[in-house]
Amino acid sequence: MKSKINVPTISVNDAVDRVTRFRDQLAKQVPETNIPRAVFIPISDLLAIINSYDILRADGTTINELQGVRAYFAVKEDDMNLDDDITAVIVPVDKDGADIIYKTPGNGGLGDDDDDTEIYDFTQPCPDKCDPKSPLFVP
Repeated sequence: MKSKINVPTISVNDAVDRVTRFRDQLAKQVPETNIPRAVFIPISDLLAIINSYDILRADGTTINELQGVRAYFAVKEDDMNLDDDITAVIVPVDKDGADIIYKTPGNGGLGDDDDDTEIYDFTQPCPDKCDPKSPLFVP
């Protein structure tokens, strides 16, 4: 079935090759058990971010101020010795392609209040949230 969205896709074989190359490159630097397989990103959390940037126009139509979201790979300090320590923090990205770090309006997403950020930590690392039957779950 042809997708209803117009974004690039790749074949399963190409995806498996890319995942394998990634794992092979990292295997030269870190133990196999520390190589991340994937990061699960809950759709409800992504939609909550996206919907928070919807603007209702005077004519009743809605526009969104975001270009997308960006995932930065991260390791929590208390997870340094765990096998599944790779996570991602998510930030909204504005129409100009800049990260929106702070909620403070009118400053281009920059500020200095760490309690009022737009940096989200809701991803879950694989192997905790994996599909071991997926062809992308390469050995």
